[in-house]
Amino acid sequence: MRKNARWSGMTVSGLNMGDLGQRMGLRTPRFTKENHPQNEVIWIQYKLKEQKLFTKLYSSYVRDMDTLTLVTPFLDVVRSGNTTGSIAGTALGSIEKFLHYGIIGLQSPNIGTAMNALAKAATRCKFEASDAASDELVLLRMLQLLQMILTSECGQVLSDEAVCEMMETGLSMCCQMRLSEMLRRSAEHVMINIIVAMFERLKVLEDEWQFVDLQSETNDDEKEVSSNAPHMKTPRPTLSPVSKSEDDEKVKEESGTESSDTEQILSEKTEENESSTETPQDTPTTTATATVEVAYGLPSIRELLRVLISLLNPHEHTHTDSMRMMALSILNVAFEVGGRSISRFETLRSLVMDDFCKYLFQLAKTNSIQLLASTLRVISTVFDTMRPHLKLQHELFLFFLIERLSPPPGAGTRTIVADVDDDGNVGFIPVSREHSLETRGPGHVEIRSASPNMFLGRTNDYPKPAKGYQPDAMAISGEVRELLLECLVQCSRTSTFLIDIWYNYDCDISCGDLFEELIQFLSKNSFPDLQNYSLTSFHVNCFDTLLSFIKQMVKRSEDEDLVPVDELLRRKARKKIILNGAALFNESPKKGIQYLTENGIIEADKENDTKESLAYFLRSTQQLNKKSLGEYLGKPENFELLQVFMRQFDFKGKRMDEALRIVLETFRLPGESQQIMRVADTFADVFFEQKPSEIADSLAAQILAYSIIMLNTDQHNPQVRGRMTLQDYMRNVRGVNAGQDFSKEYLVYIYEAIRQDEIVMPEEHEGRLGFNYAWKQLLHRANSAAPFTSCDTPAYDKAMFEQTWKPIVASISYAFSTAQDDTTLEKAIEGFYHCSLLASKFGLHNVVDSIISNLAMMSGLLTKANSDSSLPDPIVEVAGQKYVISRLAVRLGHNYRNQLAAVTMFTIINKHSNSLRSSWTKVLQIIRNLFVNSMLPDSMIHFEDFLAGSISIPLKPKSPVPSKQNNRRDGSLLSTLSSYLLSPYSNDESYRADPTEEEIECAMSAVICVSAFNLEKILADISVLETEPLICFMKAIGTVGYDSKSIESTTTTIPYDPTTILFLQFMVTIADRNINRIDILW
Repeated sequence: MRKNARWSGMTVSGLNMGDLGQRMGLRTPRFTKENHPQNEVIWIQYKLKEQKLFTKLYSSYVRDMDTLTLVTPFLDVVRSGNTTGSIAGTALGSIEKFLHYGIIGLQSPNIGTAMNALAKAATRCKFEASDAASDELVLLRMLQLLQMILTSECGQVLSDEAVCEMMETGLSMCCQMRLSEMLRRSAEHVMINIIVAMFERLKVLEDEWQFVDLQSETNDDEKEVSSNAPHMKTPRPTLSPVSKSEDDEKVKEESGTESSDTEQILSEKTEENESSTETPQDTPTTTATATVEVAYGLPSIRELLRVLISLLNPHEHTHTDSMRMMALSILNVAFEVGGRSISRFETLRSLVMDDFCKYLFQLAKTNSIQLLASTLRVISTVFDTMRPHLKLQHELFLFFLIERLSPPPGAGTRTIVADVDDDGNVGFIPVSREHSLETRGPGHVEIRSASPNMFLGRTNDYPKPAKGYQPDAMAISGEVRELLLECLVQCSRTSTFLIDIWYNYDCDISCGDLFEELIQFLSKNSFPDLQNYSLTSFHVNCFDTLLSFIKQMVKRSEDEDLVPVDELLRRKARKKIILNGAALFNESPKKGIQYLTENGIIEADKENDTKESLAYFLRSTQQLNKKSLGEYLGKPENFELLQVFMRQFDFKGKRMDEALRIVLETFRLPGESQQIMRVADTFADVFFEQKPSEIADSLAAQILAYSIIMLNTDQHNPQVRGRMTLQDYMRNVRGVNAGQDFSKEYLVYIYEAIRQDEIVMPEEHEGRLGFNYAWKQLLHRANSAAPFTSCDTPAYDKAMFEQTWKPIVASISYAFSTAQDDTTLEKAIEGFYHCSLLASKFGLHNVVDSIISNLAMMSGLLTKANSDSSLPDPIVEVAGQKYVISRLAVRLGHNYRNQLAAVTMFTIINKHSNSLRSSWTKVLQIIRNLFVNSMLPDSMIHFEDFLAGSISIPLKPKSPVPSKQNNRRDGSLLSTLSSYLLSPYSNDESYRADPTEEEIECAMSAVICVSAFNLEKILADISVLETEPLICFMKAIGTVGYDSKSIESTTTTIPYDPTTILFLQFMVTIADRNINRIDILW
């Protein structure tokens, strides 16, 4: 201060005389701040001397001093608005050192009062403005002090009010756009550090009774905060100038000085608390309020969470995207630190389940890359830490991701459906999205219609397409698409993700078939567009996610069952029946009820009455069309059913408008006036059965119910010009309550509730109003929904795999057939192995047959390459080994993908031969083609003859067989075998043209490939197969190796067929090795 230019010109006359004047007999006037308002530092020095602070500093140890006495002089400097920024900054730094050096600690006297005084003084820091850089340096010092106050060990004695003031100050600086980017980022960093300390404290809090008591005094409908509870204001990006008196403004204009940003940021808070914070200056020990008895805890944390969530509101236009991103980064840290602790407290959990999730899901529709990335990061963190309490919110978000990532309407043939025929062959059928929509009847209902639709359908925030709307206008950008998919992939990285989805949603009647839709989505997007091949990271991520699902099944360890799988399958079958019945009901209620009755959903009671069961179905099934339901209940013949339906609601303790709101949100009122009256009268009668004190008789209840319906239309129908006033409404229902008037207070509550919050009929509104209605319905369902359960058990894997193997195998097959790199091929091969392993383990033989059939077709070995040529294939000798250069060998050796497919197929056969059934036919067809092209190993075509010893099966006879007489048949294959036991080729026959070097190389590659098939092991293992696959193998031999129809129809000698001899030898060998099963096999 002495070096500051402001004080360098001070003279002795300006100083205050102290003990010297008194000792010399001079009169020393009482020095007050008001006498010398221009000399703040002199006043401070006087106060220090008056309190004999310096004497205490030297006479006793500083840690034994009263903490408030120690810090009061510095607080006075901080709170004073007449000091410069450098002086205020020095005072802030000194206080920070007290805490940092341990001069002030938990054992210090009066520490609670002092710490709260520090917090209040720091949040009310004032100083005269100078240049922007110097002022922001002071603000940075203030932020550092706030962080030190709360994160130090002394911070645990702060009160909730003090913490709220500190957080409000920090958030205000984060949102103050007049400050530099560096200072705002620094403020955000400080807030994050403070958040870590606050939410770590949640881990040691045991209960929330204190805050619950405070809330019990509030109005739950209005969500007001009790006057005793701490409260924070939502920060704004810009603030209006500080309001001052005209004299102050004149002084400001004359002096030419400007107030600092800190003063403007905190001025409103300072003015509100001015009366409580300013105390007589001659009693410094009373600067703060009474000692805090209860340290900060749940109330301040709840208030902070509320304010941060409010900043995310996408419909609040005063909140900028930068403010939302700041709030998202702070909230992300809060849930990373204390997410699981937050779920323990109902007051915090309710904020997350309602407004927080609602705002996050709405922000997830933004096209701003930075905002979307922050939003998705927070969503992932919230679900990772609080998923058990956010079951329906989790379902809604995953459905949103699937819809948002799916091709937009009118996207041509980009939608592909996997189809598996009776032979197990997987095909891909391109289906237009428009065609799929056209095939849906008028009663079609989405499985997930119980949840608010966030993007498509009627209840969304997006405007309707204009007349000139192009189909791809709503398509998302590539960056947005990648972010959304990465979020979906991030969710699926949990080892139990998909089994949890299947257990909690697909097996729950109130939820959608999320698992099925997710697998279909991943399958359809695992391969590129059919029209324009373009493999991107999008397709790779989808394919990897699909394969990870299979890997998780393979690696999953044994565990106890949560619910028996048979029970889950029964639930799922019942769910399917109910969904089909709901779709039929929407088309024709009579057909739907008949279908549900036949399938046991609607059951008769002991008196053979189905009304109770039918009413329960109508009340509990969210997938019913609300308009069709209202029309059905309003019919005269269904009057008794309407009464049973109404009695399912609990109206006890509710006003009539509240009860009517609950009823009318379950179905839409029919259009005819008589039907409306019938519904209203029935509701009124059932409501009066609860004996409400404000209603005298049933007739009064009926009139009041109808008046509420008319009031709702009058207040919210845009075609109504002159709105009904409260006096008008009271006049309309005057004298109808058994000749008396309804209570004025009762009618005021009804009128205000309807005026402020419309009773929204289902499927009646779009945009924000419709979404809010649907969100309210979701929260209502969440109250009764079972918690999200994690299931780390293999007990459900078979049911899940059996349900989804077709799209999975289709995706793997397509990826293999279109892959252009080894990485994708390796993933596909691994996928085939894992699917075969699971199918063999679960006894799903059709899955293994499908995989073998697909690989057989992709191997290219099913085609008879030499069928059109009568000339034998040339033989070449390379390095002492002879190679037959057949067309099949050249083709196989030339195609790398075909070799991989063949090796993969025979590897699966070697490991899971007992799981093959119908696919044995294709396997034997390949062996036949390999044989006729001289590609089988020698050990498979040599056998022992009792006369000639070891001989091989020739491909052609030595000379032509002479023609026999007409009608003579020689069907004995064994009798003619000896005449053909010669070399495969005759020396007098000519060969095809000499092969090229490339063909020789391809043939050599084919031979090496065939050796990798390990066909000898397959033949050896076949002999010891289980009975059922062995019978299928023997039948396949009869189909492939012996053409019985052509033999029976021939009129000449049966031509020589080497494949028949080969397969006959196989049959003999198998029969010889299975003597005990000869009666079954032969």
